[in-house]
Amino acid sequence: MDDREVETGNSSDSRNGNDVLLSGTGTLGEDAVRVDPGTSDPERRGNGLVDSGATAGPASRPGSPPEPDSAMQVDQPHEATRGPPPASNGDPSALVADGIHGSTPMELGILSPPSQGSIAVELAEHYWALRDHRLYCLDGTWVGEVEGEQKEEEEIVSGKLSVEARGLVSGRPVEKDTLELQTEIVHEFLESFYMKYGSFIPLSEADVLEHLKKNCDLDLSPRRLDIPGEVRRYRAGLASVPVAGFMLTCNKHTLSLEDLGTLEEQNWLNDQIINMYGEVIMEATQHKVHFFNSFFHKQLVAKGYEGVKRWTKKVDVFSKWLLLVPIHLEIHWSLITVHTVTKTICYYDSQGIVFKHTIDNIMKYLQSEAREKKLTNYQKGWKMLIIKGIPQQKNDSDCGVFVLEYCRRLSRKQPLHFSQEDMPHIRKRIYKELCDYRLND
Repeated sequence: MDDREVETGNSSDSRNGNDVLLSGTGTLGEDAVRVDPGTSDPERRGNGLVDSGATAGPASRPGSPPEPDSAMQVDQPHEATRGPPPASNGDPSALVADGIHGSTPMELGILSPPSQGSIAVELAEHYWALRDHRLYCLDGTWVGEVEGEQKEEEEIVSGKLSVEARGLVSGRPVEKDTLELQTEIVHEFLESFYMKYGSFIPLSEADVLEHLKKNCDLDLSPRRLDIPGEVRRYRAGLASVPVAGFMLTCNKHTLSLEDLGTLEEQNWLNDQIINMYGEVIMEATQHKVHFFNSFFHKQLVAKGYEGVKRWTKKVDVFSKWLLLVPIHLEIHWSLITVHTVTKTICYYDSQGIVFKHTIDNIMKYLQSEAREKKLTNYQKGWKMLIIKGIPQQKNDSDCGVFVLEYCRRLSRKQPLHFSQEDMPHIRKRIYKELCDYRLND
């Protein structure tokens, strides 16, 4: 097809004013039709569309005489050449070359509103869209895509959509969304953790990682997010804002943040922590194990049996399968256990020190208690053992933690498999168990 420009009115610019060009090249070719926007014929102007049944105006094909009553002239192929559209193998240019109905393409001139500029439209693109129109209009064609978009939006709101999918939907880099999502989740977790435990003493990096794994599907590589750094920054922001009035209470035992602070790093545990943890152990064993108060032995030494007789007035100690007696001698903690079934008294010390008089004191107490309760079977026949080969501390600050871990494992009939290296983790776990009032697995 020989393309060439057609003058409009008095101007030589083919895109001037209200002309609309439709062709494969954006210009008027020899088979193209121009509609004069200046015509006063309403049938020729209408709403900007010209009926293809009209005849051509002054800008008809070269060599064809103009007809005064014609609005448009279209080359009509010979009746013998009409037939189905030729196969194009997906090549739009072949369709333009062969034409829509036959060997000659049909192009329509469209009159745009006067306020708009020139518009160029490629015939081939619109022809393909028209050919596919039947498919677009079929019921259910777009249902799957619409439902998929709705599902994606719901998953974004609920937080279930993967980070990669969020990146695609939001149009933002996945790496950036991943870091922001991780940081947001970490901060939310730290806030709830701080309110629950009153401090970050029991917090570990493993807690944060576990929370991230449960709440989002993303790569937890340390290179993506500096978790220790985020925790330090968050803690620094709350350093001067402690949880006001934080207090734990259980069976007349009360723990403050100052008491819980003795579980941090290498501080010495105080009596409040020892006694409260004993309450947690008794609750966990459904009171089949009895834990004596840490002041029991001191009171027994100071005032004898009469001074502690009322301490077990409502408790039948011989109905328990295990008795746990923490021994506090000035700056050191030890443990004495009593197995009532075998009538065995055992001594545990994390430094290998043996205070034999403490064992004698507990045996005399048991004999006196048996006489008070008129249980002749427990008035004699007791055995005393010094337990060797148990975990030992390698410093002078963890004896209280070792005693509590002895108690925990013995009350659950678990082997004493732990060491000094486990102390940081055990301290954090004890803190959480006190706040949760249960022994965690």
